[in-house]
Amino acid sequence: MNPAAAAAALALLAAAPLSELGHTSGRRALDRAGQALAAVAGVLLLVAMAAARPAARPAAILAFAAAALAPRGLPCLLGAAAAVVAAVRPLSESTPAGLGVAVLVGALALALASSALQDAVEEPRGAAWTGVAAGAVVVVTLIAVDGGRLLRWRYGLASGAARIELPGGARVLGLALLVTLAGSLATAVHLLARAQPASRAGRTGQSLLVLGAGLAALGVSVVAGQGLSRRPGAVAAGAVEVAAMLLAAGLLVLALIRLIAEPRPDAAVRSRWPRERVLGLAAAASMLAAATAGFESWRAEGTYATPALAEAASAALLGLVAVQSTRLALLRVALFVAGLLGLVFRAV
Repeated sequence: MNPAAAAAALALLAAAPLSELGHTSGRRALDRAGQALAAVAGVLLLVAMAAARPAARPAAILAFAAAALAPRGLPCLLGAAAAVVAAVRPLSESTPAGLGVAVLVGALALALASSALQDAVEEPRGAAWTGVAAGAVVVVTLIAVDGGRLLRWRYGLASGAARIELPGGARVLGLALLVTLAGSLATAVHLLARAQPASRAGRTGQSLLVLGAGLAALGVSVVAGQGLSRRPGAVAAGAVEVAAMLLAAGLLVLALIRLIAEPRPDAAVRSRWPRERVLGLAAAASMLAAATAGFESWRAEGTYATPALAEAASAALLGLVAVQSTRLALLRVALFVAGLLGLVFRAV
């Protein structure tokens, strides 16, 4: 494990809730503390880059962007996920190509777009629905990891002869799946029934979501700890899955901060730029990433018909769609962020 990348991941994991608490409560000291931690994480990731850690490159861009351009919890969380991969997975012959300038520009676009997405979901009545959506992300992620084996209370890292079974992690993650599913359903029923805020279904759903977030975070810690103590190579092989579970749990934590803190409309820390301008910058950066991917593809392979260019161009088209003033704005921004996630994390 790379110590610098691991420390950067911890710093970004701390910066995400600090930034969210600062933005929600209007306490600029917390917001600035989150930015400072993100900047420190960026420096640590630059150190990790010298140790042949490819995922540290986009993670460093995400960290610096979270500190200077888009100081919100979601960019910090995305940087933490990439830093986790960088901490356990060094450069090897199996590392995919595409770690050029296009990916770095795509990481910048991802930081800006994720900040705009977080602003878009922060409507006064949307906190509870955000919690439901984040809980659904946790459930889907836990079902998808390790080929769905968690549904049979089994979980392991890697495959073939290098695979290790983690029964302890499977139990904790399985409980997290069930509890989060119950919390999401209870909260959704409460919202659809238009019940009073203090109804039993609403209180039960919120409590279950809090417990599910804690169990998911604990499960990721158990998986990482057991894997590193038994076979570090297996953790490196399953680094993307571990990072995905960490990202899903972090999304639920950020949603719960908004849900529990009950933000006042006049207390939020105002962003440096309006959301529309941040989204426009993200779309412009995605177009630049597509152009850069085309140049790199032509220089490396002599053709533009490469998967890297196709992914970059798809993300750029989603960016152009996201900036249009039409219906379903939140969905369009979310699709744009998903496209950028595919572009950036393909390289890690």
